[in-house]
Amino acid sequence: MQVKIIEKSKIEKHPGCVAEALSIIGNKWTALLVMELAKGTTRFSQLEASLKGISPRTLSQRLDYLVDKSIISKQNFSEMPPRVEYLLTKKGYDLIPILQSMASWGNKYYQD
Repeated sequence: MQVKIIEKSKIEKHPGCVAEALSIIGNKWTALLVMELAKGTTRFSQLEASLKGISPRTLSQRLDYLVDKSIISKQNFSEMPPRVEYLLTKKGYDLIPILQSMASWGNKYYQD
């Protein structure tokens, strides 16, 4: 079987693009958070419940990081009790095809 080699210049338009993308979504929880938020606006407690095993501290850090990178937005409601909701930005929605490709690759090579 012959393996086709793709030159780095054909994958990246500008050097460092892949590294930058990985710096944002390259850890365990970030991609999973984006997938959850792709379903719609979500509250902290809903994210915590859907991402089994994530600690509240880690979830809070990841959400703050994604807000800082403009992947998600945080909406505060001044009501009692206070309510906060998270949603994907346009930049965040642009990650969905990447995650779908990753899922497709995972399905193709998943080992039971």
